[in-house]
Amino acid sequence: MAALAVSKVDLRKRSRQVGKDGLLKLGVIWFALLVGLMWPSWGQVNVPLEVLAYADIVIYNGKVLTVDDKFTISQAVAVRDGKFLALGDSAKILQMAGPNTTRIDLKGGTLVPGFYLGHGQGWEGQHQPSGIMHLGNWSRIRFEKLDEGLRKMKELVEKVGRPGEWIFFGAARTAAAYTVTKEMLDTVAPNNPVLMTLDNTTGIVNSKALNTLPNYVMAGIFKDKNGQPTGMIRGWAYGVLTYEVLPYPEGEAYEAMVQRQKEKLIDRMKTGVTTSGNRMWGLTISILRDLYMRGELPLRIRITSEIPRLNPLAEPYLKRIGNLMGVGDDWLKIAAATVSSIDSHVTNGGMFTRKPMRAKESWMAFSDYGYSKWTDMVEEGKDWKEYGDYKNVAIAAKYGYNVTDIHIQGDAGVAQFLDAMDEAAKKYPVKGKAYGIAHGLMRPVDLGRRMAAYEMVLNFNPSYLFQGDGDYVKALDKQWGPDETAGMQPLRELIDIGMKPALETMGTDEEPDVQPSLRIVDPRPAGHVYLKQNQHLEGIEAYVTRKNDALGKVVGPNQRITREEALRMATVWAARFYQDEKTLGSIEPGKLADCVVLGGDYMTVPPEQISELPILNVIIGGKIKYAKN
Repeated sequence: MAALAVSKVDLRKRSRQVGKDGLLKLGVIWFALLVGLMWPSWGQVNVPLEVLAYADIVIYNGKVLTVDDKFTISQAVAVRDGKFLALGDSAKILQMAGPNTTRIDLKGGTLVPGFYLGHGQGWEGQHQPSGIMHLGNWSRIRFEKLDEGLRKMKELVEKVGRPGEWIFFGAARTAAAYTVTKEMLDTVAPNNPVLMTLDNTTGIVNSKALNTLPNYVMAGIFKDKNGQPTGMIRGWAYGVLTYEVLPYPEGEAYEAMVQRQKEKLIDRMKTGVTTSGNRMWGLTISILRDLYMRGELPLRIRITSEIPRLNPLAEPYLKRIGNLMGVGDDWLKIAAATVSSIDSHVTNGGMFTRKPMRAKESWMAFSDYGYSKWTDMVEEGKDWKEYGDYKNVAIAAKYGYNVTDIHIQGDAGVAQFLDAMDEAAKKYPVKGKAYGIAHGLMRPVDLGRRMAAYEMVLNFNPSYLFQGDGDYVKALDKQWGPDETAGMQPLRELIDIGMKPALETMGTDEEPDVQPSLRIVDPRPAGHVYLKQNQHLEGIEAYVTRKNDALGKVVGPNQRITREEALRMATVWAARFYQDEKTLGSIEPGKLADCVVLGGDYMTVPPEQISELPILNVIIGGKIKYAKN
């Protein structure tokens, strides 16, 4: 049994606190104090930890999956002062309960660590272009044909535009959308600055918007053969415009965002997520800070700072703010920094790959190899490694930040990021610093070995291969062929070479890239998150079975993993994404008491029924945050 060295003063304090929890065995404590007084040379007395106060919660009569190194299965656990206190059989743990202790009878069910979600979605004021929805005129326009898209732009401006105000909208990433010019937008909106976003590093602006860019923008303003701006902005120019020029909401609009964020986080917590994070720009951080100061955060938050992202002044900025890695507490903490995404999505042909697609759609805007946002970030004549976020990886490392939360789907994109890490590692410590990438699709073993050497953390999103209506798999099969699709997300191979991948889930109501029509008003709350009750369990089931239910087929059966490994992906391995594995992710004495009660036996339920296990309770820091009944 673990023991705690307690001074005589500590014992007196503890004895005064006993009344708060109900009567303890006072004789044990006073006897220990008496012994300490009689033999003062002892200095301290070893008193079993359990006798100092009753447990706050005891959970018993089921399977407690600790997810420790040995995947120990216990029968019961006690929680006190926000941490796991002790594990054992039900009889032993129930002895630690007092009159005010909360008792949770598992009734043969399962207790698992709280689900840890790196690169979680659904943040207010986050991820351009959807981050500017709060200003009220966000729409996404379909651009199969140029004239049709321009007509819908004009309709949008007439409905929501007042002279001088910014107009924002997104366009589907089609070949036609990339032909829009500054002059076309000037015609559509002569009295408003306009930003038309193509992805989160690329946009097209009109003359009024272009004139708002400050002089220190060093790259990303594209020009025609005569040296005149075309309206296309990428990389650093796009970053300066979206982070520093676009207006923030104030007053009631801002407060509405704070309340929406709280609702989203409550929705997420009810699915068993106890910690969530992602890259965040300043507005999102301010919103979360306000919830934290009010004591209204429903779950733990990890922030990946976007200061080096799309920033031509990354080094001066980091010099000003210093190294904030780890600043905060167990509820809200700065955990990393990030740079820009490297590629796009398989659905629009933008996944950056080492070999060409065998087929693609005619409307796709990119080459047979997809595209790299890093390579294409600067205009002709500038070095993309010097005038883009490739350089900012090393700058972040110089000032003490690890880099994570980067969207990369294709294998060429992974190789490009590894090259940037190699460059940074020549001068600064990189290995073991939890550098991480998200949205895994192509992660071949040769790149896996390079990533394993750095002890990188890879997030894998099951929705691409196993969830939804099967459109991702259909697109992959067409572009690459079923054999290549079956080898994507090769978890079995990566785990076998020593990697510890993490499970990432989406859970947002984001619109598809190609909209059927112009959307001016969304009937749902703007940016609201619609999470399924068991989204993490669905992801676990997907990687255990590799089955796509919508298509009725198994995708890559030789890449199946065990249910123990899949649970690690959602918990302790996921906690590595923000370097929390020492305090979160498993049920062990001394770790923070975050856990989820499942109404059934996780270890014996048929693999295809894992997602049907109900979530009965969510406990964070030893407090019951959600109870199904």
